[in-house]
Amino acid sequence: MHHSTGQAGGLRIKLGNQVRLWDAATSKPIYSALAGHTGSINSVAYSPDGRRIVIGSADKTLRLWEAATGKPIGSPLKGHAKAVHSVAFSPDGRLTVSGSTDKTLRLWNAATGKLIGSPLAGHTGSVNSVAFSPDGLRIVSGSADKTLRLWDAATGKPIGSPLKGHKDLVYSVAFSPDGRRIVSGSLDTTLWRWDATSGKPIWGVEHLKVNPIPFPPRGRRILPGSEDNI
Repeated sequence: MHHSTGQAGGLRIKLGNQVRLWDAATSKPIYSALAGHTGSINSVAYSPDGRRIVIGSADKTLRLWEAATGKPIGSPLKGHAKAVHSVAFSPDGRLTVSGSTDKTLRLWNAATGKLIGSPLAGHTGSVNSVAFSPDGLRIVSGSADKTLRLWDAATGKPIGSPLKGHKDLVYSVAFSPDGRRIVSGSLDTTLWRWDATSGKPIWGVEHLKVNPIPFPPRGRRILPGSEDNI
């Protein structure tokens, strides 16, 4: 199970077998745990406007929630055959993408919860991390098959060939704010930076136990969370 935290608008999300929202300033809970999933919580993301939360679970579903009240929005989003490992909203908040142990990505209408198109298939291992490009036109995914893949968000079709370089499973990916670069972290303890247009690696850094990787707003630095304090 993947434990992680997220923060937006002065709120902090804590994951485990439940999801709770806390005020980041006072450390007080906003409301009781978001209950409804029947499996462990693997991933969570805020919508760009901070009004909704999407959660991906080992119970094979996603759920949408109102961030202000903690109430579920609609029914669970069903379509994956196995555990959901990663979720993300598009920059305009209209789409949600999810990655799963079933080796596929799925696109969803974030307003209605309906599936869009067929599964995005191509990986040969679990899809551990997904992210939209800043313009919302592309999606990047990282997989247990040791590769990254780029996808057309409008058609669901793969863009180019898999991005190869890691020697073990990829479990974190992110676009730079200008959409020109991608960064990935792997169980092989390396961090790689890629040209998002050509798919070619720019450089790699070794011996990092890399956790989820954020780009700061201006994109001038990469901030990997590392278990070895680097």
